[in-house]
Amino acid sequence: MSEQELSQEDIDSLFESEGKDDKKDENINPHVKEFANLLNSSIEDVLKAAFSLEIVSKFVDLSIKSKDELPTENGVYVEIEIGIGENKAKCRAFVKQEFASILSDLMLMGPGEAKEKLEPDDLDAIKELFSQVLGNLQTSFKEKEQKELTSSVVDVAETPSDMDQDSFYKMEFDIAIPNVKNDTVDIFAEVSAFDTVFSDNSIDEEETEEEIPFKNVEETEDIVQTSQAPPTPSSKTDNLDLIMDVDLDVKVRIGEKNMLIKDILKLKEGSIVELEKNIEEPMDILINNKVVASGVVVVVGGRFGVKITSIKTKEERIKSLGG
Repeated sequence: MSEQELSQEDIDSLFESEGKDDKKDENINPHVKEFANLLNSSIEDVLKAAFSLEIVSKFVDLSIKSKDELPTENGVYVEIEIGIGENKAKCRAFVKQEFASILSDLMLMGPGEAKEKLEPDDLDAIKELFSQVLGNLQTSFKEKEQKELTSSVVDVAETPSDMDQDSFYKMEFDIAIPNVKNDTVDIFAEVSAFDTVFSDNSIDEEETEEEIPFKNVEETEDIVQTSQAPPTPSSKTDNLDLIMDVDLDVKVRIGEKNMLIKDILKLKEGSIVELEKNIEEPMDILINNKVVASGVVVVVGGRFGVKITSIKTKEERIKSLGG
C-alpha cells in the first residue's frame, strides 16, 4: 500500500467524524446562530466607532461545550442577561486579561497598551464597551427579526460567577485591531436557557401580545353605528396640529457641575471635569431646556444615539413646549 492510500480503518474513521459534525450542527438552534451573526456585526460596528480604527470582527465558531471545557485562565468575565418577552437567559463574555487591558486602554483614549493588572477604571471601560455593543445589537435585532430583544450588562469581574448547567453554547469571535492586537472574545450561554429565549414559541408569544383581540359581532356593530356620527370638532386638537411641523432643539445632558471661576481658569488640555452623574445613571433628554425623558447612550451605525428608557406622558411633554 502506498503512503497516499488510506486503509479501510482510516476511511471509516473519516466517515464517523463527519457524522459527528453533522450531529453537532443538528443540536444547534439556528436562531442562536443568527443571534451570533448579529452580535458579530455589532461588535465590529461599535469597536470601529469607539476606537476610530478599521476593526475587523469575524464570527469563527458556534459549538456546544461542557462546563469543564470553559476557560479558567486569567481574564475578564462580563455577565450579560438576554431576553425576548418574558423569557430571559444569562450568558457570559470572556476576554483574556491582556486583550481586555488593550480594549480598556483604547476606550480610555489610550494607544492600546497592555497592562499586567486591571484597575477598576479598566473594568468600567469594558462594561461600557459591552453595553454599547448590546445597545447596537438590540437595534439590529429589531430591524432583522421585527421583535424586541432586551439585553444588559449585569456585572464585570475578574472572577466568574457560578454556572449551574453543564451544557453551554460557545460563540467565538476573532477580533483584529490593526497595528495593535489580534485576539478572541468568547460568549458562553446555557443551552437550555438560550434555546428557550430563541425558540419559535418565544417568538410567537411576543407577536401574539401585539395582536388586538376581536370583539363579538354585536359589540362591533354598535361601534360601527356609533362611529358613523360626525366627530365633534376639537379646537385643542386643531391648535396642536398647527405646530406639529415646528422644529425644536433636542439635547442630551450627561451631567452638570458647579465650578469656581479660579478653577475654570486652571483648566487646560487633558484636564478632566468630573460630573455629578454616575456612569450607570440614565442621561437626561431635554426639549426647550425641559427634561422630558431619560435614556442610555448607544452607538448606531457609527453614530452616537440615546435609547429612551423612560419618558413623560404626552400631556407633560406638550406642557414643557410652552417654556
